[in-house]
Amino acid sequence: MVQVIGGYSKSLYTILGAIGFVALIDTSMISPIIASQARALNADAFLAGLIAGAYSLVAIPMIVLGGYLTDTFGRRRAMTVGLAGDLIAMTLYALSPSPQILLAARVLHAVFDSFIVPSALALIGDFFSKDVGRPLSLFWTFVTAAIIVGSGSASGLVSTLGFQTVYIVIGALVAVSLAATLAGLPTSPHSKPDRRGGTRIIRTYALRVSLSMLSILSMYLLIGGIVGTLPTMLIDRFGFDERLAAAQVGLFMALSTAVSIPIFPLSARLTKTRTPLLPLVMGQFASMATALVLEHGVGSLQLRLLASIIFGFALGAVIFSSSYLVVTLPQEARGLGSGLNQSASLLGVAIGAPLTSLYISTIGWTNVFTIFGALPPLATSLLIFIIRRRAAKWIKE
Repeated sequence: MVQVIGGYSKSLYTILGAIGFVALIDTSMISPIIASQARALNADAFLAGLIAGAYSLVAIPMIVLGGYLTDTFGRRRAMTVGLAGDLIAMTLYALSPSPQILLAARVLHAVFDSFIVPSALALIGDFFSKDVGRPLSLFWTFVTAAIIVGSGSASGLVSTLGFQTVYIVIGALVAVSLAATLAGLPTSPHSKPDRRGGTRIIRTYALRVSLSMLSILSMYLLIGGIVGTLPTMLIDRFGFDERLAAAQVGLFMALSTAVSIPIFPLSARLTKTRTPLLPLVMGQFASMATALVLEHGVGSLQLRLLASIIFGFALGAVIFSSSYLVVTLPQEARGLGSGLNQSASLLGVAIGAPLTSLYISTIGWTNVFTIFGALPPLATSLLIFIIRRRAAKWIKE
């Protein structure tokens, strides 16, 4: 039975689910179309790529700062700033008359988005005092649903109704979430702000936070390799045309994302009955298995589908358990810990894609998935084994 401070269980579940959906529906809808919108505004290929990549460049450091600020000034305030800022960004996206304004919208979007997920994760730890597993799995389920819906609908909306329609839809969803936050999100039982408290606690729990970051970084390195290198491999090695190669990558990520949905509650149950390290290690091994299947069977549709299904298990298990480690930190550091966790996922994709591309262009195809997809989770698994006794103390605290 989930214990909730103040009896807010039903309303919090609804609001946190909505926030989880909105937190990713925007980026999942905008990312596939932003470069095309930039080209439509007469941006050259370099500027279009810069606009597309600006979000990650800004969000990687900003989401850490956003987490710190949610610890310092309160979750509800940070959430309100993030959602209100997203509304401004959506308006600017929709009305952009030039690539430069579109770039400004992209930067603002990254800045304000960086307040939302750390605040939501910290709120889960604040309010659900006895069992964060169930609300945490619900939150990630809604995030995953947003990715599926957003990535699958954006191109259709643009082709039929234009770019502005995407931002109108997102803006409406953000506005509803903002209204729900203002009307129904209670103030967190937040202790007196201590601007040094969060960083001091993070230092105390440095190994725990590092494990959270390394576990999700190792998995997202593989995602970066899949997104950045798999299309090139299919085109150059197996004769796929560009559209078919892109479709194969889209199918891989869509299937693995869908498979991850039931893994969230399963990971929550394993965490409650055993330890969060169990789904964390299982997810690392699933990530390794994915990389090895791709290494030896990337040209086979059947093996790519198998790898995608296995990777779905990795996604659900690692995302849940790595975030669990920081959501259950002391209250003064939950936002900063969550921001560090999320920055690691962004960093994994940001460096995984160019590193794997550089590898295949200079060394060749052999072992690219083994090196960048299998070895990092193996190293993380060994770290978990080495510190397992110390980790047992975290779980009991």
